[in-house]
Amino acid sequence: MIGNSDLLNVRTALLITLSILLVLVIWRRLKRHVVANDMPATLHVELRGHYQAYHPTRSVVELHAPVAVSVQMRILNEHHAEVKQWPTFHLVAGNHALEQELPELSDGVYYLELTSATQRTVRQFRLQQA
Repeated sequence: MIGNSDLLNVRTALLITLSILLVLVIWRRLKRHVVANDMPATLHVELRGHYQAYHPTRSVVELHAPVAVSVQMRILNEHHAEVKQWPTFHLVAGNHALEQELPELSDGVYYLELTSATQRTVRQFRLQQA
């Protein structure tokens, strides 16, 4: 027969191991969630800067490509309809500054869309020529 002290020892051991197991399960789920949702994609093109230069009006986009990649850039209006699309840029790994002339646009809010095979990045900007 199991004595009272043996039963207490088994109960204590089970409580400790179940607590450790619960902490490990919660840690693994949290780690999986962070890796899936919050870690940056290391092979994506990073949009480091976007600004407008004037006379003539042009858009300057600063990018960092970790690997060779093809990038498509478009300008969208406030309703996300395409205003201008440039030819595909084939970039090697490294930093790049792409300067493209803008079409005749009225002042207002526009969006720069940067697309590659694995990503789509959209940034809002304001064009104010006067």
